[in-house]
Amino acid sequence: MRADAQGWPLLLAAAALVLTAATALAEPGGTAPIAAAPSLEAVEASPIPPERRTTWQPGIPGGVPPRTKICTTIAAATYGDGITDATKAIQDALNSCPADQVVYLPPGMYRISTLFIRRPVVLRGAGPGSTTLQVEGNFGVMIGTWTNLGSPVRLASDAQKGSKMLVVENAAGIVAGDMLHLDQLDDPAVVQGKDCPYLKRGKEGAWRSIGQMVEVAARSGNTLTLTSPLHWTFTRALGAEVVPLREPATRNAGIEDLRLRDGGIIVQYAAYSWIRNVETERVPGVHVILAGAYRFVLRDSYAHRSREYAYGGGSYGYSLEWQASDNLIENNIVYYMNKPIQFRSSGGGNVVAYNYVDDSWSQPDARGKFWFQELSIDSHCSFPHMELVEGNFAPHMGVASTWGNAGFITYFRNHASSQFRTITTPYGNVEAIQLDARVLGMNVVGNVLGKPGLAGARYETSTAAMCADPVPFVYRMNYDSALGYCKFPDPWDSQAVDTLLRHGNFDYVTGRTVWDPQNPNRTLPSSLYLSEKPAFFGGAPWPWVDPIGSIKLRELPAMKRFEDLPRGAATPGAPKGRGR
Repeated sequence: MRADAQGWPLLLAAAALVLTAATALAEPGGTAPIAAAPSLEAVEASPIPPERRTTWQPGIPGGVPPRTKICTTIAAATYGDGITDATKAIQDALNSCPADQVVYLPPGMYRISTLFIRRPVVLRGAGPGSTTLQVEGNFGVMIGTWTNLGSPVRLASDAQKGSKMLVVENAAGIVAGDMLHLDQLDDPAVVQGKDCPYLKRGKEGAWRSIGQMVEVAARSGNTLTLTSPLHWTFTRALGAEVVPLREPATRNAGIEDLRLRDGGIIVQYAAYSWIRNVETERVPGVHVILAGAYRFVLRDSYAHRSREYAYGGGSYGYSLEWQASDNLIENNIVYYMNKPIQFRSSGGGNVVAYNYVDDSWSQPDARGKFWFQELSIDSHCSFPHMELVEGNFAPHMGVASTWGNAGFITYFRNHASSQFRTITTPYGNVEAIQLDARVLGMNVVGNVLGKPGLAGARYETSTAAMCADPVPFVYRMNYDSALGYCKFPDPWDSQAVDTLLRHGNFDYVTGRTVWDPQNPNRTLPSSLYLSEKPAFFGGAPWPWVDPIGSIKLRELPAMKRFEDLPRGAATPGAPKGRGR
């Protein structure tokens, strides 16, 4: 087992946990109680030790704010015919609209190039089925600004995980309300594998893969008080720095109730902003990028279909990037993408919850069959950390370390079935949970894994002996995606299994709930970030995933919305793909 900058072996000893492949079996309907609406304090009683998790309180405190006053209604008769270029008319309205008011797009199709929202205003349509932005370009709307980092300032002392305090060498010019980019040099004992240099600061041999967006609540001399706790420990030994933004972050901006076709949304250096009830379809590249975002909310939306299906960013859904932190992606549908939802050098404290994610595209083989199963919720580009994936339906979750590893991501109360809705031909890489070599300290707790009646299904493969067998697994671990399918590193690396906490998961291979025998705590809170049942569940039972109850799975609202779509609307057809 490798050491890391967080004192990993010492923490294991302190927690008295032996995180190995050993498991214990309990009959369904075990003794762990599930509270109907736990307080946030109940999270402290969960079986996940505090050093393996963070405080998850994502998004906008109090939820997305209501905006009721319309400043401008765009003339649909003039600009909503799908022919006239509506870009200038809409952009002028966004630029002149008073703060906290709405630019309204009545039913119609509005042809645009790119719109920029850099003020606290909302762009709202009459609903995704009525108002469409037809995009003539690669992306349709940007909230925020392009890269605008200023000069870095070194920390004067170490800043501990969980703290809301930073002491810097020189805080001149930093004021309450400022957004800062906090990062540090890579510790090779933690950050391993290839890099994505376009998603982090640094240079060859000195990348800064671990970082976080923070907001200053108050300043006293060179001491900064933050609005959210740190999700990692940042040290002077690793050259920890804060970088102010040259321009203030965009705040309190929103996009609501419309459809974008042929172009997506970029959010960069925006805070307390949102996307709600927005459909994106036939997008080239990434449907929604959250880069350097802080407390952003992406909810109640639907991303589906790509203009062209390809690896390397050609057909991605929702992406948390550039050390975005404390964001919430909740109650969405993401369907038929190569990478539907992914963490790419994300910054911790993010929550991906109660989404329906299905049918991940991969490159067909020579016979036109989708032989390889892609992940539904993935980690891509080092080093996503301290993130929460809760309550989703996502057939295949985990970390493919093609572009670097990840650590301390928690998968809680999800259903990972290992089976897609319509892509039924994969015979390679079919599993519920995939954790590649070099992955560190993952928590797989309280999930329902697999599906009844899968012929030949097996519980686990973590060696070359069975890895390539064309059967479904519950867990496939330790191979190195950077080397190829079921290729293992030399020297051998078993870190993914050695540092894994898997506890209280029901699977359909053993037919049992599997507990870690070294962890006596079998209390599974209803949620790790919610204090009560979310309103969008309505009358449906919550939590909808229950690995210890007699009924394992109930209704997920996002899945129900997908299934209620008009016939044909949920079917992507047969898009043409190209190789890497």
